Amino acid sequence: MYSQVQSFRQYLSRRESIINSEKLQGSGASSLFNENTFYPAIIKDMLTAKREVIIYSPFVAKFRTDFLKPTIEKLRERNIEVFIFTRPVEEYDNIIQPQIECALKRFEDIGVCVFYPGRYIHEKVAIIDREILWEGSLNILSHRTSNEMMRRTSNGDSAMQVMHYLSLNRRLAEGYKEKYEKMYRSLINNSKRNLKLKRKLFLLGMAVPTATWLLILILYFIRF
Repeated sequence: MYSQVQSFRQYLSRRESIINSEKLQGSGASSLFNENTFYPAIIKDMLTAKREVIIYSPFVAKFRTDFLKPTIEKLRERNIEVFIFTRPVEEYDNIIQPQIECALKRFEDIGVCVFYPGRYIHEKVAIIDREILWEGSLNILSHRTSNEMMRRTSNGDSAMQVMHYLSLNRRLAEGYKEKYEKMYRSLINNSKRNLKLKRKLFLLGMAVPTATWLLILILYFIRF
């Protein structure tokens, strides 16, 4: 009975923290979040993004990428650009490298740009539309149980300051350039395929009546 009461109290405490965090989030002020209140708040920010979401997370875990994948899929369906910065896969133990590769490839398959700035990155940051900044101690793409702290700041100057500090502008420019080049190549390839298909259909359209008339002539001469 005591354990049930204790669990209910913990639930009420977490619920109150989430409600208070949502109030602070709506106010536009700088505010602190813990590991329980962070994800509901950042997912809300991500789903209201209009252009771009940047996630700077040194480590990746399948559990957390599975958790965030539905949200990122919704962003990509709306053509919101998503950029992930993380450590190289080679930094993980050999036994889990295939798992990490698979998790990141699933993101890339839906149009997410993944960058590997280097093995020593340790900053934990998220930036939405270059206006909302999340920063603190929580690994966004790998957190599971540890106690953490993240600060949300709704301030474009602060977001741009962190982007400049992490040298993100150049890498983002490369990411956009690569995306547009892929799109251009895809359009060219589609155009070529369509042209080939039109030629095949034209030749087929010419061949069918010609073959029909030849068959009629053959049958006519055979009959007479």
